[in-house]
Amino acid sequence: MSALLEFLGLVPRALLLDGDVYWDAKARPRALYHGVLLLLFLGVALGLARAAGALVTRVASPHPADLAWAAEHGLSRLPAVQRLGASGGAWLVPLLKGLVAGPQPPSSSLLGAPAGLFLGWLTFGLLAHAAARLLGGRGRLADTLACTAVAEAPRTILLVPFLPSLGLAAVGVEAWVLAARFQAIRTAHGLDGWRSFWAASGAALLLGMLALGLWAQGVG
Repeated sequence: MSALLEFLGLVPRALLLDGDVYWDAKARPRALYHGVLLLLFLGVALGLARAAGALVTRVASPHPADLAWAAEHGLSRLPAVQRLGASGGAWLVPLLKGLVAGPQPPSSSLLGAPAGLFLGWLTFGLLAHAAARLLGGRGRLADTLACTAVAEAPRTILLVPFLPSLGLAAVGVEAWVLAARFQAIRTAHGLDGWRSFWAASGAALLLGMLALGLWAQGVG
């Protein structure tokens, strides 16, 4: 337990983008195990925070059926949609409805936040590890995953009550996480700055494209 608490103590240093924190994480025994526990704690906390926010939003929002009806009829009257005709509107209206969908049920936030955090961390770690090795990195997969787990620390900012999950705050947090991931990959693989940058940014780009594709498929 003391080793886990010491590992959790790395979070404030990661928030401050202290690059040396990843050397400490990499050198600790059972670093990957403790990194997974860190993500578990963070994911559950984010899930509870988002579920609470979704509950408040759901109470204050119109009925989902009324919101869906208003969104569909309002979007179908847009000049751009009408110019596309029936065939074009058939795919554009559902896509636009996905952007203005009503609040999600609290249960989906409670379960989706930990799952999304874990899958995002694992996918990025695997992609970044492969890219780093192609660029001459010497780190182990366990080193990559342990260091990138610590790099998720900036997401603790999203625990601020009623902070929106989308918007400028979320974009800032993602940029913060990417900067931390850059430091994590650099330490895990002993790469120089430019190769670490390309490994981290390339993995982030592929992860973003994958997430966008899954979202578009789900909306469609």
